[in-house]
Amino acid sequence: MLLQTFVEDIGGFNELLDATGTVISGSSALHLFQAKVNALKLGDMDLYVTHEFEEEVINYLKTTEKYKVEHKSERKEEYDSAAIKKIFKLEREGKKMDVIITDWASSIIPILQFHSTVVMNYITARSVVSLYPNWTKENKGLVNPCMYLENTTNLRTVIALMKYANRGYNLSAEPFDLGIHNCDMNGYCPRSFRNTIDEDTLHWDFKKIKTMGETVVACQDMAVVTWRLGGEDCEEEGDQRALAYIGVGA
Repeated sequence: MLLQTFVEDIGGFNELLDATGTVISGSSALHLFQAKVNALKLGDMDLYVTHEFEEEVINYLKTTEKYKVEHKSERKEEYDSAAIKKIFKLEREGKKMDVIITDWASSIIPILQFHSTVVMNYITARSVVSLYPNWTKENKGLVNPCMYLENTTNLRTVIALMKYANRGYNLSAEPFDLGIHNCDMNGYCPRSFRNTIDEDTLHWDFKKIKTMGETVVACQDMAVVTWRLGGEDCEEEGDQRALAYIGVGA
């Protein structure tokens, strides 16, 4: 249903995602984790693309899907991520699509810098991934510590957080408000190191790996990304701050 709303050639679009390592994220991905009765209305779709595939993805959307580029911006302030290089806004008959370009080696890096864990979900050509699935399914979310520790909060961030709070999400900057955990050990502690294939990450694979003989011809082996949201000690008596970290594996 998601793809049918925004693209005509679903097979061709999936092949594009597969070949370029592009992912769908934002409210479009969150839509798949919600009960149908409470699901967010699909207003647009956000694609995250590495800079090396920028031209290929934009050309495909223009030529095959007949989208028109309405605006191109080099400014990063529109999204809560220093990993964003530029943003293309496309439209076709009222359907809107944002193509967000990152200069990092993985298209999911900007997702780790989103305002909260609520929207730290993404869709590849063959899987749906949630980085904090327990909180997401319970309509809970941790405000990303970098929003206040690194002074990256802006009016758009506040509006976005208010939007999700008004939709029934329990958002907090305090991890223990969302549940008890073992500090520095549990995957839901913002001070813990995580990666995209660990046991706390939810992967729902819905498509088989594409091969030609024994040769894989798709980007399903996306680089493993390691991260730590960082933040102050979870316990009141603690006084040590953990720095945020993002790394891309080979």
